[in-house]
Amino acid sequence: MTDTIDTDDIDDVVGDILADVDADETLGKQMATDARRVSKGELSRAEFEDRYAEDVAEEFGTDLTGGTAGASMPGTPSVMDQASRRSVLKAAGVAAVGAAAVGAGVSSNNAAAQSEADSSVQRGMVLDTETCIKCLSCVEACKEENHTPEGHFWMEVHRYQRADEEYDGPTDCDSLQRPCQHCEDAPCIEVCPNNSRFKTENGRTVCDYDTCLGCKYCEVACPYHVNSFVGTGVPEYLDGPFEGQRRDDEGRWLAGTPPEGSCSKCTFCIHREWDDELRGTTACEEACPVDAIHFGDLNDPESAPNQYLEDYDDSETFKARSEVSDPNVIYVGDEPKDVEVEPVPGPTSHEDLGLEASEPTGH
Repeated sequence: MTDTIDTDDIDDVVGDILADVDADETLGKQMATDARRVSKGELSRAEFEDRYAEDVAEEFGTDLTGGTAGASMPGTPSVMDQASRRSVLKAAGVAAVGAAAVGAGVSSNNAAAQSEADSSVQRGMVLDTETCIKCLSCVEACKEENHTPEGHFWMEVHRYQRADEEYDGPTDCDSLQRPCQHCEDAPCIEVCPNNSRFKTENGRTVCDYDTCLGCKYCEVACPYHVNSFVGTGVPEYLDGPFEGQRRDDEGRWLAGTPPEGSCSKCTFCIHREWDDELRGTTACEEACPVDAIHFGDLNDPESAPNQYLEDYDDSETFKARSEVSDPNVIYVGDEPKDVEVEPVPGPTSHEDLGLEASEPTGH
């Protein structure tokens, strides 16, 4: 079969991404490459497991083929087992995760059960790159809502100037909002050695922090590189704890500030899905002053994102890197593809809002 999957970015980033963890770089590169092939139907899951189950067992002591997605398997290190995370982290001394942090929000929540019960729902977003004013309000709101570690931004707005366009100054630019794309067949799910990544019933791609190994293979495989690794010595810098529910109805830790030694990313504010009043909303959408973010059920023609798309032809919209994955984020505007771009800092910067610089790989 002819290989049509673009993996050049994996070659470019794998060394840097895995530099601070004691996970096999060659294995990570190979698994990430084949995970993308599984996602696009060029390799079966059974073939993937045949290729890597033995290596994964030797490297991590986990069963690539066993258990259900997101469930802890025999021999799987838990977030409560500090030593297990230190075996993956090169930097020793990972502090114990506070019992209060792990246990916060643990409850059997009927709202969570109801929201995850209908598999016909596919949560997704429409992001208008032309309406966006690059104010970073969405970035700030996501940071405050999800209480992410310092340097970690689950929503970002990439600002750039295209080589084929003229601009009125150094901060005049185009932009691309970048949450997790919550892909239909996500490479990060396929590559996870411990099945800690999985799909919820309403289409979110999430991570069970209790079973995440922190190997960072998800970040290598992700075509959008949206994952952040929570390293050691993460400082306390936000006032107050995360206020939402952390765990779903099955007790899986899916929301809020991630623990040290784990990989995290945008969850489409999954904790709001478990709240009767907030279900179907996200912090970034609420904060946008120009209505450039539309969140909802992509399978519902009456939903906010689909209603917004009624005003646009297919030629006016795009999905980022759809040749590599199948994202559930749709953009309105011109795709910055096959053109040289130069990042620019404005018109609004992190510093302007009192936000720290982005540092997604650790501390």
